Amino acid sequence: MPIHTPSSKGELRQSKVSKKMFSNLARSPIYIVLDDLKSAFNVGSIFRLADALLVSKLYLCGRTLSPPNHKIKTTSRGTERWVPWEHRSSTIDTIKELKKAGVYILCAELSADSIDYKKITPSFPACLVLGREYDGISSEVLDLADCIVSLPIFGMTNSLNVATTASVLLYELHQVINKQ
Repeated sequence: MPIHTPSSKGELRQSKVSKKMFSNLARSPIYIVLDDLKSAFNVGSIFRLADALLVSKLYLCGRTLSPPNHKIKTTSRGTERWVPWEHRSSTIDTIKELKKAGVYILCAELSADSIDYKKITPSFPACLVLGREYDGISSEVLDLADCIVSLPIFGMTNSLNVATTASVLLYELHQVINKQ
């Protein structure tokens, strides 16, 4: 029997679980750490992405903008209400805590040590660490990573928008989970 996929926004809304049942859904074994992101647009976009993929938790570290924030709420479309999140003062302490709990740390960064995202073989649970587009992830955090990953850049720019990078990498991680 063929699987019916919703063909309209109305059908998609009707196929969603109730708000009451939502809290009982299984979450994916993926965490996200945002290190000093100062763009409300990027933070809000990553909240939406975290909701779409049911990530386990989003850590907003250092100077990362946090809710309540009107621009985050507008961009996130209110998903900060549904995504488990926490603000932490130290990215390094957060990464160390996750590593101690057995979480695979994957940093998105263009560096001499980074590998193409299509060549990664992460274990789960996994955490994607994202830094500011301007100065990236600190060397101290990169030293804690199990893997440093990048997306190929062919044009004149040196980087992609952090929310765009998060989308590609988180969907790739989700695909790896589904293959297991």
